[in-house]
Amino acid sequence: MAALIFLALGVLCILIGRILLIRSAFGISVWWGLGIFLPFGPLLFRLNYPDLAPLSKTFRLIALPCILAYFVLRPGPLSGSNFDKFFKHKEVPSAPANHYGLEKAPQKAPAPSLADRRLANNREFEGLNAWYAALRLKKRDLLHSDVAGNEAYMVELTQYNAALKKATDERNSLWEQKK
Repeated sequence: MAALIFLALGVLCILIGRILLIRSAFGISVWWGLGIFLPFGPLLFRLNYPDLAPLSKTFRLIALPCILAYFVLRPGPLSGSNFDKFFKHKEVPSAPANHYGLEKAPQKAPAPSLADRRLANNREFEGLNAWYAALRLKKRDLLHSDVAGNEAYMVELTQYNAALKKATDERNSLWEQKK
């Protein structure tokens, strides 16, 4: 809550300082008053007439600590107790002498046993049998005049045949290991 009060106070000081600067610029001429709204207009006015807007400078300088207090007191990742954690860096391990060991070697999963591989292959065949039954139903319900449907069926049939060949090759390799 205090953070929002400081933010509101800072914004209020900025607005008052800007209004005083605009009033001083219009006091010189209408062109300086309109020039304040252009990019770098306030800077050029302050450089040409430094003695006309000292109160504006005071309000702008008061706004700075208010805005900083908002950032220090606000809740969130940069708030009071967590403010120091933002600036701390994590420890980085030093590089090995040969500089080639910076990347970690990928960890390989333990190879499944022969029984686990056979069980997985049997489950794969069960899934392929269900897929084949679904393909037979699609073919039965497909009209010969449905060109897009026939093309989609042929693509899926090709995918099924590739999966069946892969599973069959796997089964053959698993059962040859037994001999």
